[in-house]
Amino acid sequence: MAYYNESKITYQQLVMEQIKIIQGICAKELKDGDKVLKNAMGEQVIEGEDTRYSFLQSVELLGSMLTPYFGSMMKSEDGKSDLFEEFCEYYDTELIELLDNEDFQKRVKDIFGIEDTKKIKSDPKLQAQVNLFLLNDKIKEGRKIFRLLVKVFKANDFLGSQSYGEGSGDGDVDSGNDAFVDDEEGETEE
Repeated sequence: MAYYNESKITYQQLVMEQIKIIQGICAKELKDGDKVLKNAMGEQVIEGEDTRYSFLQSVELLGSMLTPYFGSMMKSEDGKSDLFEEFCEYYDTELIELLDNEDFQKRVKDIFGIEDTKKIKSDPKLQAQVNLFLLNDKIKEGRKIFRLLVKVFKANDFLGSQSYGEGSGDGDVDSGNDAFVDDEEGETEE
């Protein structure tokens, strides 16, 4: 039996739901949700949500939802690269792959004070520390992308002027502006 709501859901409502999810995640501390319980019989790990990964996945989904409409606005200052695509590639890259990247190697050597990054592969404790550094760096990049997406919303009046405290004040978040700029042809679609 299928359950569905017969009322149509707008694209803006889908985006707003994703933003609410991100806000809910950000209202908590971004951390590993696992808990270790110790008792006389030993340790038990209770798995919980790792809000760090939840945040990154949510930002990636929001960006993916918006790229068809606002992709051209997510270019770097020099216009040569797509910041969201770079974030997605970085988010999907594992530590082992990054250890072959000279820029990443230099950063790791400077931060952790090691001469040879090959040591990371053989030292589980060091590997865990570098993985944590990488995760925190990905979160930092995710925050930059989220701020960029918010700027894109504002620049395109995506949610209506009222939601930014600039409108008529009638409380209607949906301004009826269902038009989006098509980034490939520069035309407006309705």
